[in-house]
Amino acid sequence: MSYFLIVIYIAAFCWLMPRIGFVKKSGINSRVIVVLFLFKVLAGFVLGWVSLHFSDSDYWLLNNDGWVEYQLLFRDPAAYFTNLFNSADYPKGYGGMLDSVQSFWNDLKYNIVVKLLSVFNIFSRGNYYINSIFFNVLGFFGHVALYRVFIQVYRGRYNAVIIGCFLLPSLLYFSSAVHKDCIVFAAIGVLCLALYQSFSQNKLTLKRAVWLLISLTVLLLLRNVVFMAVLPAIAAYWLAHVTRWKPLPVFAGVYIIGAVLFFNAWRISPSLDFTAILAQKQWYFLQAMDANTAIEINTLQPSFGSFMHNAPQAFNHTIMRPYLTEHPNFFLVPIAVELFAYQLLLVLFLFFRVKQADRQGRLFVLFGIFLTLTVFLNIGYIVTNLGSIVRYRSIYLPLLITPLLAGMDWEKLKQFVKLKK
Repeated sequence: MSYFLIVIYIAAFCWLMPRIGFVKKSGINSRVIVVLFLFKVLAGFVLGWVSLHFSDSDYWLLNNDGWVEYQLLFRDPAAYFTNLFNSADYPKGYGGMLDSVQSFWNDLKYNIVVKLLSVFNIFSRGNYYINSIFFNVLGFFGHVALYRVFIQVYRGRYNAVIIGCFLLPSLLYFSSAVHKDCIVFAAIGVLCLALYQSFSQNKLTLKRAVWLLISLTVLLLLRNVVFMAVLPAIAAYWLAHVTRWKPLPVFAGVYIIGAVLFFNAWRISPSLDFTAILAQKQWYFLQAMDANTAIEINTLQPSFGSFMHNAPQAFNHTIMRPYLTEHPNFFLVPIAVELFAYQLLLVLFLFFRVKQADRQGRLFVLFGIFLTLTVFLNIGYIVTNLGSIVRYRSIYLPLLITPLLAGMDWEKLKQFVKLKK
């Protein structure tokens, strides 16, 4: 019966997806849409099977908790509709929004996904792979949203934008799980589309404002660190747009001011000691460290000096690792190859890039770069194993890699290769 339902749901969504207005506006051929969606669904199935047989990830545990919550709906409906808001078991009640342990808000990230799964279970009867299809329907909108932005930034670069927004291996794999990463990725994509359309058209419509609000709320509830990282990126994007000043100095200036606020917010309130909060998060990761992919990491102290000292290591962990020469886990080998390909692509881009004339496009690319590097820095500071690093960073890769793919002068590169031969 489960196999039959899987086929039915896949067929239904393959028929529906090209007919959804949001997807149709991308301009992608209907057949290509279906193929791309099937790739995502297949990636979700592969990840589910691999995680069940070869890893101890929490994808299946999350799915099981969703089934327990589904059963609660019929056993105790009152508890089902209220437990998401219950803070009685937490020492700080609804406080401690940025805490990593014993926090209503920290557990809310998990509980929201469990609640969503309980709704999906009405149609899936708890089957992981069917739930994976539902999650990937949501995640697919993130891919489409980013495509709709980048195809306007890089007009005519259809294949490069398709690859960058849909087919980056680690993005496709890790954004296809039954997990909050899939939802966060969709929120980032929709946020980017609403921002770009608002600025490029000088018009914030009610619809775009609603999508911005929804996206920011999702990030706040599921990844509050990313929510905080996106605020200075939006502020810099807006300021560069309205002032018409040179974009790079504007972004740099906003982030310098943001750094000053970050290190001095504790003077306003002790609960805003962000350095202590990140140090606590690193400690939490150290306690739950995965021995198979554990890496050495400097202990983070709640001080300006410690954060500056650890910054190079943080960027090394998120941008350079896993190295081709390290194989703590067989499954990290293809990730290392993929990452090396991106590093090579960056080197080639420096010599064979096409000048980007459109100001709005440059502003959006800078927005994506600064947002991604901020998130990467945060990941590098606190995450203590490579397995988690490659998963967390995967959903931000389109913001870095798509501009390299679409901004490359491939014809010039081909001519150079021919001359060398």
